[in-house]
Amino acid sequence: MDENLVIMELKQSYRLKSDLKPFFNPKSVVICGASNVRGKFGNQIIRNLRNIGYKGKVYLVNPNRDEILGIPTHKSIKDLPEIPELGIVVLSASKVLKAVEICIDFGIKSIMVEASFLDTQTEMALTNLARENDVRIIGSNTIGFINFSDNFTTSIIPVRCNFNGFGRISYIAASGGLAGGCGWWSPNQEIGFSKIAHLGKACDVQKHEVLQYLIEDPATEVILLHLVRLDKNLLKVIAKYHTEKPILFLKANQSTPCTILQESGAIPVETYHELFEMGKAFLRAPLPRGNKVGLIGPSSGALTLITTKLPVYGFELGVLSDETKQELRAKVLHPYNQDPNPNPVDYWPPLRFDGVEVGEKYAAGIRALLKDENINAVIVVLEIFKEIEFDIPTYFGTLQEEFPEKPIVVACIQVERPSLERITKGLDKINMLYYIQDVERAVKALWTLYYFYKLKFRQ
Repeated sequence: MDENLVIMELKQSYRLKSDLKPFFNPKSVVICGASNVRGKFGNQIIRNLRNIGYKGKVYLVNPNRDEILGIPTHKSIKDLPEIPELGIVVLSASKVLKAVEICIDFGIKSIMVEASFLDTQTEMALTNLARENDVRIIGSNTIGFINFSDNFTTSIIPVRCNFNGFGRISYIAASGGLAGGCGWWSPNQEIGFSKIAHLGKACDVQKHEVLQYLIEDPATEVILLHLVRLDKNLLKVIAKYHTEKPILFLKANQSTPCTILQESGAIPVETYHELFEMGKAFLRAPLPRGNKVGLIGPSSGALTLITTKLPVYGFELGVLSDETKQELRAKVLHPYNQDPNPNPVDYWPPLRFDGVEVGEKYAAGIRALLKDENINAVIVVLEIFKEIEFDIPTYFGTLQEEFPEKPIVVACIQVERPSLERITKGLDKINMLYYIQDVERAVKALWTLYYFYKLKFRQ
């Protein structure tokens, strides 16, 4: 039988019920292969632990040094004063197996192998060691994990981000580079990460186990998957838990049809950037309870960009009540605007170029739409130049509190640059969902939210 098939069968058949917490948040960790050379992986991990603010015990093993970065070293794992919860092996391929065996003999139950170019025979040996000794091993060829929620990382790539507790997106990545890059890159709009996981060759711990850990993790609200290969265990976990938290996915290649993931309950995205742009929607907006949309903006051209996309994603403009129409005519529409069905709400032109007037029109229009029982969500198109700029928190600040069950999505298009910075800062301050320039993405975000609503409540 082909060796690769043997390894795959071994991996799939061996699944412990042990906790993966030591890989994400151990009380103590030992780095086997710690280095005093800046730029080496065994040195970068130590620096990352300091940068991220890890408070646990750090032990270093290096037979040739007495200390590294002010931390005393040990000649051997056997010299440690206690059994660490996690062992990190960052050595050359030829030394990995022996180091893992020593870790196991010493009593370490969770081991991360951050070494590359292990041959098939060594990978199989690691899998056998895990199975025979009741331990868990992640790797080889992993860049490590990053846990911003609990200030811990095993990443060999620089970790410089600090999300100050607001990161609530967790990400399982097929690519080590893309996973590790999350240590120094963050999505826009003050949306941060909770946990990042890259499994590498996955000799023991598998994707579905990490996924289940994140589903049960209270610090994770949204899960992103960027995958190359699928397996039945991953699909089973998605099928079982997909209504508990939104699970968004992007296939890294098309070797396996994406429909199998979607059929299991994961939410598809089309591009890598969309993983994060759609993921953030769940953190700033509630789930719409229907497909009727209210739309307000400054011009028929800008509004048309949205209206042409609504039916593509299964939405339609809601039919407004007479009461809503009267309110819009009294507070928002130009006196000469006699549109019998003012949805979308085109407030242009204002009586004068004045931010106060424009802010009041937007606020009144959004509020009128949200009060209407025939409207499930509102998309706001902002096309702003400095003469009509207004303070976002002043006019939009209480809308989400007043209507907590209806999402508001802001689409910024052709906003003058100095104004754009102030407007987005204001939207961030009140935690309102927005998209810049790509206004059609606002509709896709609404679709993503509604898609999960239908999954969750089996609509």
